[in-house]
Amino acid sequence: MTVLEIILLVLLAAVLIALCVQYRAFCRYRNRLRDLNEYISNLKQKRPGLAHMARYLEEDETRRLIRYRYNLMGKLLAAGVSGDSSRISEIFDEVEALVADRDDFMRQTRLVYERMQPQMTDHLREKGLTDRQIEVCCLYALGLNGKTIQQYTRDGRHFQHVGHIRKKLGLGEHDQNIDGYIRSLLK
Repeated sequence: MTVLEIILLVLLAAVLIALCVQYRAFCRYRNRLRDLNEYISNLKQKRPGLAHMARYLEEDETRRLIRYRYNLMGKLLAAGVSGDSSRISEIFDEVEALVADRDDFMRQTRLVYERMQPQMTDHLREKGLTDRQIEVCCLYALGLNGKTIQQYTRDGRHFQHVGHIRKKLGLGEHDQNIDGYIRSLLK
């Protein structure tokens, strides 16, 4: 075997080794690509399930809110029947804590009305109202008037916002008040 033949064999071996290394890298890349495509496919299949899970969690929060408010009302009624003024004072403290975070209270109230009065909230959504506008309408549904809502929300432009809501609802200047309109949706 000549030196040239040995050099050619070494070069051929080096080329074969390089090809083997390249082939193994290609196989790893192909496997990773297949795994990634499979992962993406699984995510796409689970997406409706994830949306359902999110709705379930929101519904679970709504159930908790309704149960809490119902129990709070029961405590208040029991304290009123028993005439226990100290208990009534404790309950009012609990109510004050509930309404202290305005944005969260309004969001929670909207969730409760979406569950308990879906015809009202669906109607408001169909008219193009935003979540925040629906939350304001829910305060009217609770029995608050515009002045009280303005004080609670600390929104100096409350009546301008109500004007936008009235416009979306198709209520003119001389039509019924918004609180009466909202309460009529509860029947």
